[in-house]
Amino acid sequence: MKFMQLLLVLAFTIFATAAYGITPAKERDIEKLLDLMGNASIAEELANGLVTMAISQEKDRYPDMPKDVEHAISDVIYNVVHENSRYLDSKIIPIYDKYYTHEDIKNLIQFFKTQTGKKYASVLSPMAQEFIPIAQEWGRKIGPIAAERVAEKLNDLGYE
Repeated sequence: MKFMQLLLVLAFTIFATAAYGITPAKERDIEKLLDLMGNASIAEELANGLVTMAISQEKDRYPDMPKDVEHAISDVIYNVVHENSRYLDSKIIPIYDKYYTHEDIKNLIQFFKTQTGKKYASVLSPMAQEFIPIAQEWGRKIGPIAAERVAEKLNDLGYE
């Protein structure tokens, strides 16, 4: 009887791993990696952006809105982000699972424990903020060039 129960548990575990593609150990390690990479700070930055936008919109509607109301709005948004941060993780974890083996994840964990890894994690978001306008400017620059060449190619192919 115990053998049959063990066999059923083993079969279920294999099925669950195949169906979902991630072992509990790998999922825990991905969570650890996200923590080391500063995933919580990403959610906090998102919350900061939402707070800024919400307060700006409400100040447009209520120009004399007192600071304590701004703080209340801020608290509500931070609480919502915190309460729902597991949802964000649940969407991010499968992406890491898709692109990295468990061994890769373990190696990344070791990297993010180093001084260089910690620095990388701490400057990634500010660097990304600096990259965004550069990428937007680049897109505005090459967009017309690409559009012109596509129009030429379509013309060459008989589409006018």
